[in-house]
Order: sequence, then C-alpha cells, then structure tokens
Amino acid sequence: MSELEYSLLGEENETTYHRRNSRRRIKIRTKKKWLYILTLLTIACVSIYYVYEKHQRNKLQLVLVKGESRKDPYGVELNGHILDGMYCMEYDNTRNRTMDEWSLYTPPCPYLRPVHYPDSIINPKCEESSLQIVNFNNNEGIGMPYSLPLNSISNQMKKWNSWEKKNINNTLYGYKKVSELVGEEYYPFDYGYNGDDTSQMSDKEYYTQIVNSRMDEVPDPRRRRLFSFILFNTEFDLLDLYISEYYEIIDYFVIYESNSTFNGNPKPLYFTRALLETDRYEKFKDKLIPLPLKIVVDEDNGHGKGFPREHVARRELIAEGLKAVHARHGDLFMHGDLDEMAKPHILARLKKCGGWEHLQAGIGGGPKSFKEGNVKSYIYDPTVEVSMNNGGGYQVDYDRDRSIGFLNWFYEYSFGLTQDDKIGTISHPNIAIFDARRSLGQFNERKNRNTPQEYNRKRKREENEDEGEGEGKKYDDPLLDPNFDPYQGYLYTDNTNDRKTGKGFLGEFVRFTTSFNNKGLSDREKPTIWSGAWHLSSFFPTINHILNKVYSYSHFNEYEVKEKEKLIEDLKYRIKNNYYLYGEMNDKNRYFDITPAIPESYRDGYDYHFDYKYWKAMAKTRGEDEASLAYMNMVHHEIPNQVWKNPICYSYMIDRDYGIDKKLWWEVIPKSEWKTVHFEQLETPILNELIPSILSDTFKKEMLETMAKETYDQTIAKIKVNHE
Repeated sequence: MSELEYSLLGEENETTYHRRNSRRRIKIRTKKKWLYILTLLTIACVSIYYVYEKHQRNKLQLVLVKGESRKDPYGVELNGHILDGMYCMEYDNTRNRTMDEWSLYTPPCPYLRPVHYPDSIINPKCEESSLQIVNFNNNEGIGMPYSLPLNSISNQMKKWNSWEKKNINNTLYGYKKVSELVGEEYYPFDYGYNGDDTSQMSDKEYYTQIVNSRMDEVPDPRRRRLFSFILFNTEFDLLDLYISEYYEIIDYFVIYESNSTFNGNPKPLYFTRALLETDRYEKFKDKLIPLPLKIVVDEDNGHGKGFPREHVARRELIAEGLKAVHARHGDLFMHGDLDEMAKPHILARLKKCGGWEHLQAGIGGGPKSFKEGNVKSYIYDPTVEVSMNNGGGYQVDYDRDRSIGFLNWFYEYSFGLTQDDKIGTISHPNIAIFDARRSLGQFNERKNRNTPQEYNRKRKREENEDEGEGEGKKYDDPLLDPNFDPYQGYLYTDNTNDRKTGKGFLGEFVRFTTSFNNKGLSDREKPTIWSGAWHLSSFFPTINHILNKVYSYSHFNEYEVKEKEKLIEDLKYRIKNNYYLYGEMNDKNRYFDITPAIPESYRDGYDYHFDYKYWKAMAKTRGEDEASLAYMNMVHHEIPNQVWKNPICYSYMIDRDYGIDKKLWWEVIPKSEWKTVHFEQLETPILNELIPSILSDTFKKEMLETMAKETYDQTIAKIKVNHE
C-alpha cells in the first residue's frame, strides 16, 4: 500500500467518524465494507505489479549495436561487420544500463597501454637467431629441445634461387620426421615472390597497395603481416592483457563474439559495445576488428550443444577474419582461445625471420597469375577434377601440416598453479601461413607427398550445383568475375551444423590438427614450439567471474553441481585445493604449485638468449649445468610482460588469494579514482596490501621509481602542451 493510499483511507475514516449517532452503525458497516474492498484491490494491484515486474525481468531487453565506418590508414574497414548492426541483450538484461554499471564490470588497469619491446625482440637478428622445437625423443620432451637456426628472409630467398637452379629432386616434407627438419642444412622453401625489395617504401604506401592488390599477386615476404583470430565472451581483463602484450607485434586482432553463449543463453555484445561506447581500447582500436556473428547451430553431438556451436564459430572466425584483414599470400595468422597466449618474443621471430616455414607449409610456392591464361581453378571451374575427403575438404597437397602448435604451460587460476611442472601439456594456440593457391583453388606445382592420399573420393557434381562455387567457367580471369570470391578456398559452404555437410575449408582443423596429448603429437611427428605459450585457464578476478565462465562455456555440460550457492562453494574448494575447474576432484585433476619467474630487475626485464650458438653450446652440456638450469627455469616459468610490469593490476594472476581472500586494487581504490590513481603515491600500508608478496624489495623499489618518473614526465608534457 502506498503512502497516498494510506492517507486517503485515514481521511475517509475521520470524516465518517463525525456523523450523527443515529447513522453511526450504518456508516461503520459501510466504512468496513469499503476498507475491505480497497484492501482487496490494493493486494490485487500489488500482485499484478509484481507479476509484471517479474515478466519484465524475464523479458529480453534488447539493444541495437551498430557502428559507423572506421578505416585504418591503409584502407582496411575495421567496422565492416557492425555497419548493419545486431541486436543483443542489454547489460544484466536491464534497460539503458551502461558498461560500468554491469554487475561483472572490472575497470581497466590505469596503466593499460601497449607493451614496448626492446629492438632485440621486435627486430631480432635473424641470421643469429634460433627457434626451439620440442624433442619428444629426449625424456618425452622434458629434456633439451631441438634448436633450428633461423635466417633473414632475404637470405632464404637467395638460397631458394640457388637451390632451384640446381634442379635437385623435390624434398618430400610430408614423410620427414621432425628430427629430420631441424638441422643446420638449408630446407628448401619457396616464398613465391619474384619482386624487388620494398624496404624503402613507407608503410602507408606499401600496405595500401597490398590491401588493394589482386589475390594472385605475391607481396614481399619480408613485410608479411601477422593476424590474431580469437574468441571472446566476457573476459575483459584477459583481453586487456592480450592486446597490450601483442600490440607492437600483431597487425590486426579479429575478435569473435555472439549475442548468445555456446550454451544458448542470450548475452550482450560486450566487446563491440566496449569498443563503440567507451574509451577502454582507445590506444589499440586502430588494430581491433569486431566480428559479432549469430549462432545458428542447434544440435547435440553427445556432449551437449556447446561444442558443435564452438566448432562452427572457429570455422567462421577464420574464414571471415581472413577476409576482414585482406590477407594475402604469405601472411601469418594465429588462432586460439583468448586464454592461450603465445610468447611474444617467439611470435616476433616467426614474423620477421625465415627458415622455419617448411615445418608447416612444406616446400611452399605461390599462386600463378590468372592473367597468363590457362590457369585452372577447381573452385571456379566445376569441370576441373579434384579429390575431396568425407568432410568436403579439397585434398590438394599445399602443406606439410595445417598449422604449428605452441606447447603451452597449462596454468589454472594463476601462474602459481600448473598442470605439469616439468613440461607444457597442450599444443595451442596455432599458427599457419595463408596460401593464396588454396584461397583461389589453384593446384600446387611441387608436392610434399608423392603418393595419393587414401580415403579420397572424386567430388560429385550435381547438374545445377552452385553451393558458393562457380556454375561454370565464364571468365578467363576469375578475379574479373564480380561473383567470384577470392577467399572461397578458405570458406565452407554449410555452417548450419557441425556434421560437415558442405564443401571447402574446415577452419576448426587449424586448431584440431594439434589437439593431442604429447604422446599423440610425438607419434604423429608434429613440429611443436617448445615452451611456446601460456594457457591462462580460469584467470578471472573474482569467484563471480569464474562462475560466469562455468555457466557460459561448452564444458558446463560436464559440471555435476548446478545450483549457484553450491557451485560457488565447490569452486572455492577447487581453488584452495588445486583442483581443475571441471571434472572429478582426484589426483589426475590436481595441479602443481610453482613459483612464477619474476624478472630480477623491473627496469631490465628478462635476460633472453635467442642465439643459435648459445643453444648449441647449452646442448653440449645437455642443459644440466647450473647456468643452463637457471635459464631453462626462467624460460619455462616467465610470465607476460603486461603482468609483471603491472603486478598491482594483475595481482590475482600472481597470487590467487587476491580476489578470493585478499582485495583487488579496484576494491580498495574508490571508483572515482580508478582512472586517475597513481599507485606510487598511495600510502605504504595500502601498497603493502595490494602488491603481491612474491616481488623482491629491489623489484618493488624500481617499479615505484619508474612509475613516479612516468607520472612526472606526463605532467611536464601536459604543461608544455598548455603553454603552447
């Protein structure tokens, strides 16, 4: 009953009470009657109101998320997939709620910006560098890795020209063991490039030309680009870490999300809205491409509906991602989950150096120009015979393997807990070289295998088959046909299900090709990058964020406990007792405590050694001397630069008690100061509360001094701008 209703009833009683005595009983009865009626009406109104409110809460509150055209300096349309807009649920399904009002909102680190790398990492001396590959024959991969010498791409192209002139028999990489691919000799690889050195051209001039070039033109491999294709749900802290860690190395980040989870629950387009409505990614947005796609798959593969949806999402992400970034022959693309992070110093070497490409792409080669005439395309011309597998994939011998995996250290909850304390256990993310021949449906000249693959079938043609392919050869040059998609070879024609009922490229196998345990990788002779990545499983700031992951992801079908309160108790118990987030709580799912390797000096960071000679010398002692053991431990248990440079912001990644028993920085600092706080200016008791105890006094001292200097420099810079 409202205050207004209560007052009106009181006035009526008072007025009735002062009537004449002869009519008092009648009026009292009348009064009681109306009181009774009004009470019933009030109860009815309140009930209807609560029913209405409950209906409104359950009713989906939708908002249209739509962006305007946003192009980078080279002409790439970064907002291409949000120009038409997509409807999604509001934050917390509440009308007009903003991102910072969202119940799971966490503020960005006030020091969030691209990690700046020294020249030794960002521009490695390729002629002296090396790449470490897991040697599964050495103590099941725990021992010293293979070291593959790298070289400059210019030198590699010269060696190819010399090798080709000798007319040597083709190297059949498809039958080579990993041990036969990592020696000091030259491993022939054709980049397919015959043009001039473009190093004197500005980035804007060169990459503008590349974006507008034909697919059958090969760009300069010395300036190849690197793209990252990742899946996103709600993990803003991980996304902050990911893009800041890689910004100087990766050219574009294509970020997939949907307006529903893989379990089928509606959700906001968190990343897209953050990009459009906040300044969180202002320093990074020139490389960010949002890719919101609707989930249409609705089938159960025996493990729930989540996994079929996830598989098709990966397929679409790679296909649409390659188109969005205008990929060209020889570009590199990396695919993985957001919590699978390749080490940046390895990515830089893969991007800038040559000598490793044969591990994935085999003998290589480039596309032929359709302008020359008589160049066949089995995609464009349906009369051209081509073998297909049972999934509709074209069986053309483009590479040795679909991708290369990074053997990652599987960390759970924080960098202090790992699945195995001696070796990485999962080979993700994955990196591959974009091949324009596959994209255009051209056949390769040189082979990686000389025998036909088994279980192939010739493709069957229906009379009026189109399915995304040409109905017949209408142009001598397919690239002049406005209906021909130059990326068709990386697309799949039926993404409505996970039963593989279409034709084309199944992008999820870029990942699945290394989805084996270490023995499986060894048995299949998979070249795997040693100590190559971090898996930041369940790295969420609070228990509520972890709970949200459990509800959202494909693995939820495996979880036995469903009720929220019991689930929270179960999660806390798992964290405290080192158990994996999913599955039974037994020794198999219990992880090892380790101590993360924090740099001794905040100013100097890690002391890396990429030189081939260094690794060759270490191999002579089998890595068993004191110096080698110390270095190997550092490489095994190093943590991302953004984390050790900002240990207050990412305290829970170093010490899991933060966010559970200890307060996070944004739980201590008032909300009004989240953007402006300077940690070095906080009082000592507060600093001691926020800084993980694992950090040495020297490290903390250098960190606070560095922060103070940066604050001073920023203040001076602002004063100068104001005076100007």
